[in-house]
Amino acid sequence: MTGQRGQPARRTVLAAGLLLGTGPLNTACRSAVAEQQGSGGGPRHGGTLHMVQGTDILPAFLLSQINPNFSVSRTVFNTLTELDHRTLRPRSSLAKSWRVSDGGRTHVFQLRDDVTFHSGRPFGPDDVVFVLDHLTKDTTSSQVKAVARQVTSAERTGAHEVTVGFGKAVSNVWDMFEMMVVIDRESVADLASGREIIGTGPFTVESYKPGSSISLKRNRHYWKPGRPYLHGIEIAIAAQSSTAVASLRSGQTHLALDLSPLDAAGIRDRPGFRLVQSDAHDLTYYIGANVTVPPLDKAEVRQAVAWAVDRERVLAQALGGIGRPSSLPWSPASAAWDPDRAAAYTLNPEKAKRLLRQAGAADAKVDLYYSNTLATNAAIAQIVQANLEDIGLTCRLRPKQDAEYQKLFVSGKIPGLFVNGHGFGQLTPSTLVKGAWPFNAQHNASNFRDPEYSRLAEEIWTGKGDALTAAYRDLNELLLEEQFVIDLINSTHTYAIQDSLHGLTWTMYDGIDLDNAYLA
Repeated sequence: MTGQRGQPARRTVLAAGLLLGTGPLNTACRSAVAEQQGSGGGPRHGGTLHMVQGTDILPAFLLSQINPNFSVSRTVFNTLTELDHRTLRPRSSLAKSWRVSDGGRTHVFQLRDDVTFHSGRPFGPDDVVFVLDHLTKDTTSSQVKAVARQVTSAERTGAHEVTVGFGKAVSNVWDMFEMMVVIDRESVADLASGREIIGTGPFTVESYKPGSSISLKRNRHYWKPGRPYLHGIEIAIAAQSSTAVASLRSGQTHLALDLSPLDAAGIRDRPGFRLVQSDAHDLTYYIGANVTVPPLDKAEVRQAVAWAVDRERVLAQALGGIGRPSSLPWSPASAAWDPDRAAAYTLNPEKAKRLLRQAGAADAKVDLYYSNTLATNAAIAQIVQANLEDIGLTCRLRPKQDAEYQKLFVSGKIPGLFVNGHGFGQLTPSTLVKGAWPFNAQHNASNFRDPEYSRLAEEIWTGKGDALTAAYRDLNELLLEEQFVIDLINSTHTYAIQDSLHGLTWTMYDGIDLDNAYLA
């Protein structure tokens, strides 16, 4: 794609040691309806939910959005507010109410007076002040750190009141409060290691065996009367998606988090099970390009890659049909979503070849990196390799162990193309370009730097009205032209469940919410 920036827009056999229990759970098949609010006589107390996920939790990263923590970020913790899925407006949680003044620069929160941490200590304004300060530290990983660093003051202004002042009004302040789990300041020194994981949420951590399992029990002092219904949750770690599927089908597991899309698709029509797709739609698979590595330093080469990839084949063969092709990072709920521009790149090998010739890269070689522990990413990489060979690029696959891959990724030192998935396309667009590592305008995994990109990132962070609309349009055109992130498929996180589980919900950052969950 060679259009000019700023043109008007057109619109993841049961293995031993999983600790999943010795006998099958209740696998009675009830009506496989899609609704989640209950059946079979309504909610009831009791029972232990058995869950399986592919990777271990990472307590050190609880203040950022990462897949391994989806099982604990909302079951063990709470946030000040929670975003409504339909309106994307904040709703009360630990904060009962709030008022915003001074053009969005001052937020005064009235906090609940009936909340205690799992240690028994009362929750209060000082805990909010602590977490806001903790977010700003260099040692804290968070995609909303830029917002926290705009906080100029945070103080107790009443027994149950906290006032937060910002240096300037920014558009994604509620994204920060949605992601900002309230951790316990008295045990924070032991949080990263997992020795102490203390929150205010519906379940307490009874035991944590790194790499193996997490055991949660009902918080008898939870601030929501009568909740939760479940008496406990047992979370097993199963590195292979096929192992999670086997435990689900055998009746040993009620809920499997984020199966590989192909495995998830296999559950979809199986009697007694349901595949629930998150309405956040915040998982987009993409190819990243290190723009400092020839020939990827030329935009025409990156555009050629974008035209060469068969997105429909990726969707069908790697993702089991879960998602939609997209050339932009946004989900349809985003203010920056533009359906026409999201369809800007389609399969066009001839155009890709022309761009390679223009760039003098017709016989070039590229390396394509991916984590070999993620079956979906490996499948995408193989399709991309074949597509690039079709246009004359020699593409060498470079699978890496996940730890090595992640080290290269977070340091911006992947020397070529790379397959990955990103989030943050579902909420305020500024959170993606100011914090998400693939897109961060100041520093990103592709090493892409551009003054106009930085200006637009700032504009959508602070702009309003017509200026903001124009900034979204211009940002989309820049992303489509530069292609340092080559978006392929806008997909979603999935929850494969037995029909006996009801009341499952989740946050707009995909932390599972089991406040109202029960086993029929």
